[in-house]
Formats: sequence, structure tokens, C-alpha cells
Amino acid sequence: MKISPNRILYLDEVRGLAIILVVLGHIIRSYSKGYFTWLLSSGIFSLTRIGVPLFFTVSGALLLTKRHNLDRFLEKRFKRVVLPFAFWIVIYIILGVVIWNCELTWNYCLDMALGANGLASPFWFIWSLIGIYLLIPVVSSFIRDYKFYGFKYLIYFTILLSLLSTIGFFQIPQAQYEFRVVYNFFSVLGFFITGSYIHNCGFKWSNGKNFLFGILLFVVGIIGHFIQIYYAGLGGTTLMPIDYYNIFVYMETVGLFTVFKYADVKMISSKLKPLKEQKLGEIILLFSSCSFGIYFSHYIITLYLFKFGFMHSWTRYFNNFYLSSIIIIGFCWLLIWTMSKIPILKIASGVK
Repeated sequence: MKISPNRILYLDEVRGLAIILVVLGHIIRSYSKGYFTWLLSSGIFSLTRIGVPLFFTVSGALLLTKRHNLDRFLEKRFKRVVLPFAFWIVIYIILGVVIWNCELTWNYCLDMALGANGLASPFWFIWSLIGIYLLIPVVSSFIRDYKFYGFKYLIYFTILLSLLSTIGFFQIPQAQYEFRVVYNFFSVLGFFITGSYIHNCGFKWSNGKNFLFGILLFVVGIIGHFIQIYYAGLGGTTLMPIDYYNIFVYMETVGLFTVFKYADVKMISSKLKPLKEQKLGEIILLFSSCSFGIYFSHYIITLYLFKFGFMHSWTRYFNNFYLSSIIIIGFCWLLIWTMSKIPILKIASGVK
């Protein structure tokens, strides 16, 4: 596979890492059994939580500053997102009935489609994605009109709402009514805007300083994130997810995205070829192109393997976490890649 010179490889790197983190986040929940494994799991969970936000930053980087023809944009998003989503909704409904013995009713089908059924809980991400896609032409027009100042306004507003979320402002009964619509709107859009800003505007420092700044932001974010997870779950073995819009999750996401943008193999050695010219770059691109399909397929496969499959007893030993992660990610990658080679299943695979 030859990488196009127009391909922005670091965005594929972020997308590939994002899906790995999402899968790990769902697997690690099964390995939290006692205090020690809960502590290890919480540490891993504080990293994996940014998988979905990273997806949003990549989409924002690619879409927000472009001038969109509304009809063509919606048609392309429909084929890219809605058609694969519809296919996997049907698959999840069928598997729920056949394997989990769910009763095939209208409410069951609706809950599966909306992600309200636990078997299909990751579907919330797709609905959020669809909602933001419908708004992108409007937000894109605003950013093009106001340019850098438009970015600054939206990012400052995003940070403010993230801080308010972190201190629990939106949990106050009065605030839930007056401000919840604004909060829900920006909790996803903020990552789109920030990803677009970092990708298209960046910072005024040198690449090396930007890279170090990203590492610093990521480290502070993950420490703060872990501390919150630790105290939220202290006394139990359940992993306590922190809201995606928490300021530490936001810092962690922005920091890691910045690191990937400004990372360069020449920092390691001037003799190394750019990743685009290495076999590793082709592997990253191949994996990244399957990430959307892996997102759809991994959850139901993970649930099956840990409840009915050969991984049922694996959770007694924490070291099995690494092997089970490799197996599930590898299997889902192979499944989606195979689907992409079958004409009738290519659209459902999500591979572009």
C-alpha cells in the first residue's frame, strides 16, 4: 500500500491509537477484582478514557475549516457513518436475541439502536457523531468568517465549560435546567474545535517546544484524571469513569494530540526515514482505515468472549489482560479488513 503524499499520517496515528484505547478501556473493566488489580486497572482506565475524545479531535482537524457543499457533505457522511451504523444495529439486535436470549420487541430494538441496552452501549458515540456532523457546516462557516478569533472564542468557551463541569456546576439542580443544553452541545463539539485549531493553527513555538508542551499537558492531565478516578472508586473494585468533558480528560486529550502532531522520527535519529517512507507507516494507515469498523465490532465480541467464550476464566489473572487485548484487537482488525474485501460488506466495514 503506497501512502498518498496528501495523507496526513499523524492523524492516522491518532485514530489508530484512539481505537486501541477504546478497546482496552472496555476490556480492562473485567480485570478489576481486588484492590491491587483495581489500582492497576484505574491507572490504565485513566489513559483509555481519552480514546473517544481523540476520535473527535481527528474529525475536527479534517472537517471544520473546509467549505462544505451541504448536499455532498451530508451524502458522504451518510455513506460513511449511517449505513455502517444501520448494519451493525441489525447485527447487535440479532446477536442479542440469538446469544443473550433477549426478547425481540419494538422497545428492545429501539434500545439497541439508541445504545440504551447494555449490549450496545458504545452506540452513543455514533449518535453524538451524527449530531455534530449535522452542525459542522454551520460551525465551519463561523470559523471561516472569524478565523483565528473564532477559534479562540470557541476554545475559551470550551475550557470554561470544562472547568465548570469538573467542579460539578452542571450537577446543581438549577444549572441542569438552565445550562444543560449548552453543556451537552459543547461536550463533544469542543474536541472537534480544539483538534481543528491544533491541526490548522498550532502554536507559535518551535516543534520541539510544542512537543514538550504536549507531553507536559498530557502528564498533568493523566495525573489529575487518575486521582479523580481513584477517589471516586475508593473502597470498591468498580472502575469509575470520569466525564469526557472533565478538564483533566480535556488536557490529556489535547496534550496527546499535540504530541503526535509535532513528533518527528528525526528527534530519535537524523538517519531515520519519515514514517511515510517506512513499512510501519503503511501498517498504521491500514489499521487506521479499519478503526471505525473495529469500534462497531469489538464490543459485542468482547462481551461474548468474556461471558461465554474461552476468555471467561481469564480475568482471574491480571496478566491475561495484555494477551486478551492483543487477541481481540487483532481479530476485529482481521474481521473488518476481510469485510472490506467483500463488495457487499465493504460499506458496512466502515473502511474508506
